[in-house]
Amino acid sequence: MRKYHIWTVGCQMNVSDSERLEAALQGVGYSPTEQAEDADFIVLNSCSVRESAEDRIKGKLGSLAHLKEHKPDTQIVLWGCMVGPDNQSIFKNKLPMVDHFVSPSAVDEVIARVPNPVYSFDEPVLPIADEKHPPVHVYVPIIYGCNMSCSYCVIPLRRGRERSRPIAEIAEECRRVVARGAKEITLLGQIVDSYGHDLPGRPDLADLLEVVHETPGLLRLRFLTSHPAWMTQKLIDTVARLPKCMPEINLPVQAGHNAILKTMKRGYTVERYKDLIGRIRATIPHVSMTTDIIVGHPGETDEHFQGTLDLVNEIGFGKVHIAAFSARPGTPAATMEADETLAVPYWKKQLRRVELERAQTVIATEQNERLMGQTVEVLVEERVKGKWRGRSQQNKLVYFEDEADWTGRLADVRITRTGPWSLSGDLVSQPTAEQLRRTPQAVMVIE
Repeated sequence: MRKYHIWTVGCQMNVSDSERLEAALQGVGYSPTEQAEDADFIVLNSCSVRESAEDRIKGKLGSLAHLKEHKPDTQIVLWGCMVGPDNQSIFKNKLPMVDHFVSPSAVDEVIARVPNPVYSFDEPVLPIADEKHPPVHVYVPIIYGCNMSCSYCVIPLRRGRERSRPIAEIAEECRRVVARGAKEITLLGQIVDSYGHDLPGRPDLADLLEVVHETPGLLRLRFLTSHPAWMTQKLIDTVARLPKCMPEINLPVQAGHNAILKTMKRGYTVERYKDLIGRIRATIPHVSMTTDIIVGHPGETDEHFQGTLDLVNEIGFGKVHIAAFSARPGTPAATMEADETLAVPYWKKQLRRVELERAQTVIATEQNERLMGQTVEVLVEERVKGKWRGRSQQNKLVYFEDEADWTGRLADVRITRTGPWSLSGDLVSQPTAEQLRRTPQAVMVIE
């Protein structure tokens, strides 16, 4: 049997794309291999959000160049955000080891490059390649592309304008993945809460949540990544009302000073963002707020950074994804970075990143310490080094030990150890009739 190898860098959307591609490749008769040298068809799913991600891909391609010399029939595909609609030609001479360049999310275009498929694959592509060991958690994309014009972001140039998938199509995919064993779904989009504005009737994310929530067998429902401009009170109220919608919202702020937010073209102020956080917390009990922050954007002064640090300490996020600014070609911020009067030195970016990480570690430590002795509901995903690992409703990692098979089940765990990034505890009891009712087994669906 011919073999494939997929190497993925980047965000959850790239992970979702790769999961779909795996299922499609197996659908045309290919089997996976963890070793690139054993593969007949190699796909690198790339990210261009930061320069470091592109450097990793280029390094991987360098190693594959040697493989190509010894196995010239091996087909290599560069896929994902490095390959935008208008930049494919620039790679052809620079990356001679690559046979095909394919834009993000185009699974069908990758499959069209597969040499000698065993048979055609014309079923809907689901992100489940292994029917015997289906994942507990699955990402389902609902909107592709981005219409925003944030100064630092290359995504609109690579993934194009926003395209929402119809509600019925998404609902059917969710039904099928849950029927095959998934228990939790995260709805994905570059700006997930802008979903639906380009569809007939203009449905929104709240409308979609209502529909997906009714999926038989689904236990938990999440979505990311949101933008403050699209986070409506209707959406907040819907999350609070639907029991399967988990009390966790990712709401990137990116900076904590109005001058930098304006330079970034984010479309809101610190005051508006804090008001939105307050309304979410007033509506959704026990919600965990997470965010994304960029430090060292061109023009960011010490005063601007202090505003970001103050905001993080004031709000108390459950998790903060922190990145030092990386100039991306074609973006307004890249032009600003070329101006020495605006560019923030590399060493200062790193100092700010570390300072922010230290502050968030203190916050996360204190928040998790409050859970000591409490019992939390955990959706168990897998066994790791002899312990079961799962996530709480607030998406915190929780570990516990037990001999029974808890894969895909809800477990009540009393917390006995806390840290900034994970929790450990003891199983309260063996599964009760109520727990078994809450965690139905997958039903085989023949279609």
